[in-house]
Amino acid sequence: MRTLRVVLAVVAIGAAVVIALLAADLRSWQSTIRDGDLRFSQNPGAAKWDASTVLPASFSRGILVLDDQLAFRRAARRFAYVSTLGLGLDNGYSEGRARGNLEVTLTNLARSGNPERDSAANNMLGILAYTDSRPTGLGTPAPVDRAVSDFVAAVELDPANEYAKFNLEWLLEHLRARGVRGGGTAGTGTSSKGHKGAAGSPPGRGY
Repeated sequence: MRTLRVVLAVVAIGAAVVIALLAADLRSWQSTIRDGDLRFSQNPGAAKWDASTVLPASFSRGILVLDDQLAFRRAARRFAYVSTLGLGLDNGYSEGRARGNLEVTLTNLARSGNPERDSAANNMLGILAYTDSRPTGLGTPAPVDRAVSDFVAAVELDPANEYAKFNLEWLLEHLRARGVRGGGTAGTGTSSKGHKGAAGSPPGRGY
C-alpha cells in the first residue's frame, strides 16, 4: 500500500510539472504572436512567430489551434517581400516564380473557413493577380478579371475588410477610366467566386 501511495505521489508530481510547463509554453506562444504581430506592423520582413517552448512545440501549438494562423502570418510576411520585387537580373523570371508559389499558398489558405482570414488572403491574391495583369517581363499579362474576382470575394467574405473594398473600388474605377467594365475586355462582368487556380504596384493598400 505504501508503494502505491509513493507511485501515485510521483505521478501527481509529474503531472503537475507537465501542467506547469504546458502553461508556460502556452504563455510563450501568446507573447510570441503578440510580439510578432507588432513587429510585422513595423517591419514585416523582421517578423517571426517561433515560440521557445520546453515541451514539444506541436503540443501547445495544437492546443491553441495555431497552425493555420501561423501559416497565414508567414504567407503575409512573404507577400510583403514578394510585392516589392522588381524585374531583377532575369527580367522578372524569379519574381514571377516567387509570386506564383505565394499564390498557391494563399489560394490554399483562403479556404480555411475563417471569413476574416480568407478575406485577407483573397485581397492579397487580388493584388498579386493585378500585378500579373500588367505587361512586364517576358510573360504574357494575365486577365485583370482575376484581380477583380479576388477583391470581390474578399469583400463578400468580410464586408468590414476596408483594404479589399478600397482595392476593389480603385480597380473598378481604373478600368472604367480605360473604358473597360469589370474585367479584361469591354462588357466583361465580374465573378464573385474568388481565386480558384494556382496561377497568378498593388492597386491600393496591401494586406
